[in-house]
Amino acid sequence: HIIPTPRVGGLSLVIGYIVGILSLPVDVFDLTMLLGISTIPVFLGGFGEDMGFDVSPTKRLILSFISAILAIVVFQTWVTDVGLSFLWFLTYGTFGSLVFTIVLTGGISHSINLIDGLNGLSMGVSMMISLGLAGLAYSVEDYSILMMCGVVLSSVAGLFIFNFPFGKIFLGDAGAYSMGHVLTWIGILLISRNPEIAPFSVMLLFFWPVMDMVFAIYRRLRTGRRVDQPDRLHFHQLVMRGLELVFLGKKKRNLSNPLATTVILPLAATPIITAQFVYESDAGSAIAFVVFIILFVLTFLAGMAWARRWAKVGTRRTSVN
Repeated sequence: HIIPTPRVGGLSLVIGYIVGILSLPVDVFDLTMLLGISTIPVFLGGFGEDMGFDVSPTKRLILSFISAILAIVVFQTWVTDVGLSFLWFLTYGTFGSLVFTIVLTGGISHSINLIDGLNGLSMGVSMMISLGLAGLAYSVEDYSILMMCGVVLSSVAGLFIFNFPFGKIFLGDAGAYSMGHVLTWIGILLISRNPEIAPFSVMLLFFWPVMDMVFAIYRRLRTGRRVDQPDRLHFHQLVMRGLELVFLGKKKRNLSNPLATTVILPLAATPIITAQFVYESDAGSAIAFVVFIILFVLTFLAGMAWARRWAKVGTRRTSVN
């Protein structure tokens, strides 16, 4: 961005969230308020970074773990089953399931921040996850969770119109981390209140940010780089550069940025839609998750190969001219 852009979108999310819960019934208000309180540590860490203080990724990750611990305390709920029998420690070992829950929720919170690299991408994915959670809640008639999703969706939508397509305001680390925490814990509450929902169907909702994060970790470990060291090989960055390389040119990033979001959002929506049809099947939702992993990796590798080929073509053309 040439023009300085505010990064305080997270603050507007908090304001929208608070205003939204004031209209909720008392029992839903209590749930939503407790969830908001548990978000405070990770929000403050992200907001400090947004304000120019040096809050390292490690510190922000630790704060996301603290928020997860707070959520466990206030809700007295944690992940005890993911539909995979070999993870026996979740069912029979409280300590193991607590650690798993803290790492899982902190990791997903971090993943929402990692995909916040294009106008509208992180918020668009967050809104679709909210809709996916709302769809599952409606299917099992859990209207409290449904109303919570409505508050989250509305608070994000109010900011989305200023971020997409031209990026007048950014979500910021505070907004991305907080949104990841809130959405993850709505998913955990949904599963704990409705055991008929397959855990992996909820994981399907978070597939895109989680897979992008896991693949980034693998990519950095494979090349000997630090896990917290950023790179420019996220899926959304490749799509944007591909659009520039083939169609628009680097000087049209104001167009390639939102266009890349437009390309990716339907891809991210596919596992979310799939979850609505397999939410009652542990096997079906787990198989769907594996299929999407394969498709993600193959698409990423094909895109890398295609980009290299076009880069060579561009180099040849330049040398000829």
